[in-house]
Amino acid sequence: MGKENSFNFTEERLRAIVLPDAGKRDYYNDTGEKGLRLCVSSTGSKSFQFQRWSPEKQRPVVVTIAKWPDISLNAARLKAAAMRQGVINGEDPQAEKRQKRETMTLEQIFDLYLTEHAIPHKRTAKDDQTMIRLHLKPTFGKRRVDELTTETVRSWHTSLTKTMKPASANRHLALLRSVYNVMLPDMPNPCRMVKMFREYSRDRFLQPEELERFFQAIEKERTEGNPDIADYLLLCIFTGARRSNVLAMQWKDIDRARNQWRIAGEESKNKSIMLVPLVGEVLAILERRRELASSIFVFPSYGKTGHLQEPKTGWARIKEYAGLEDVRLHDLRRTMGSYQTIGGASTAIVGKTLGHKNPASTAVYARMTLDPVRESMEKAVAMMKTPVPPKVVNIKIG
Repeated sequence: MGKENSFNFTEERLRAIVLPDAGKRDYYNDTGEKGLRLCVSSTGSKSFQFQRWSPEKQRPVVVTIAKWPDISLNAARLKAAAMRQGVINGEDPQAEKRQKRETMTLEQIFDLYLTEHAIPHKRTAKDDQTMIRLHLKPTFGKRRVDELTTETVRSWHTSLTKTMKPASANRHLALLRSVYNVMLPDMPNPCRMVKMFREYSRDRFLQPEELERFFQAIEKERTEGNPDIADYLLLCIFTGARRSNVLAMQWKDIDRARNQWRIAGEESKNKSIMLVPLVGEVLAILERRRELASSIFVFPSYGKTGHLQEPKTGWARIKEYAGLEDVRLHDLRRTMGSYQTIGGASTAIVGKTLGHKNPASTAVYARMTLDPVRESMEKAVAMMKTPVPPKVVNIKIG
């Protein structure tokens, strides 16, 4: 649990609360109303909660009231006071909340899951919203939460593979399981005995002859298509960074003195700050773009995010130009790691480059400087740009 602070809540002081570090939560107790506290997440969500000590369970029991400022401080205090009085009268507010939820439809529970859990606390909230809207609500939305059986879930999980890959079907099952675990922890989870499909790690990366066609397609896109997309794809392959981070790259995070790019912990998938060495090819692109920059983003856009969104049409053009039918954008990231490995880089260096949080290598990463990582990346980029075909040796017999 995060730090505990106690003070008299005011709207002004609630607005002034500093957010905790990425992936963490802080808790603040109201001295003006016993039992009322505020939970603050690193994403900016602030939720009022009622907390009481349970002699039966020998631990604090917490009930979420509502998010602030959706509910005012005065209204939250009134609700907390009513709950405290109910406890004095022998009522159990958590039991009442549980009973109420157990009579809801899954559509109602899905909405609560998004507003109370996914949006405030998960980086993948948008993915959750999409899966719920397209697949979970249409299938289960009208059912009561206690009507779902394991056999129904298993049949649904299997049916998903008719329209999506097994890995995607597993993500949908995992989300449904999470909804029950988080929102209905005292109910039997109908997903518990449903087995995930076996998944196989993808190992696709661009081969030497494919790289040559890829770079030719990039230059064609630069001159005949969209230069922003050409630069974006080159940064993807030459940094090995996740495409979402490249799309949202900001000038303030580029350190020209050290030739590195800082990805903040809240933007990193593993919740840790990443320092990405910038090789010569990347620096040249950034220098050229910096001269014309008029935005905080390296790849600005007029959309609501302010930066370029995933260029699916442009990526399709590149693949068509280069004749790369089975290549995905994520394979560009894998290409960097693959050529580092081909060049003799250790697993630790590749993991440091790609930001993999491997527990077995964490201690090594902590001690490692960026110098061997930069050297390995420079070598990988050189190999990508000047691929050497394998030698064929004729063997005479007899």
